Amino acid sequence: MNWIINYAWAIIWAIIMMLLLLLPANDFPTEGFFQGFDKLVHTGSFYLLTTLILFGRVVDTKRRATKVKTFIIVFCVASFFAFFTEGAQMYFTQTRQADWWDIFADYVGIGMALFSYLLLYNRKFQYS
Repeated sequence: MNWIINYAWAIIWAIIMMLLLLLPANDFPTEGFFQGFDKLVHTGSFYLLTTLILFGRVVDTKRRATKVKTFIIVFCVASFFAFFTEGAQMYFTQTRQADWWDIFADYVGIGMALFSYLLLYNRKFQYS
């Protein structure tokens, strides 16, 4: 039960993402945005999701997990969610469709977050 508290922000953001990704495409304005704005939204939302999962993992393991193990687990969870969201758009909505470029943009966001984690995280420094 304690893991729900540790991953609460990631769970909340995942629910918000699913709600937004499953809304009908007609509910979003199409004018005033540049071409590719959708891909930028995918990249940013998956960057934030991956960062929140990483935060939950660090708190959940009390900073004892190795970087490699954390990297692999978070990469698998975020990858699953990327394919799950595209599958949900394909099978559960009429106005939205799955797109390989959306998955590519999702992976760009995931990669950015994981690269930041590998580059910046140091478990020796305690902030408590």
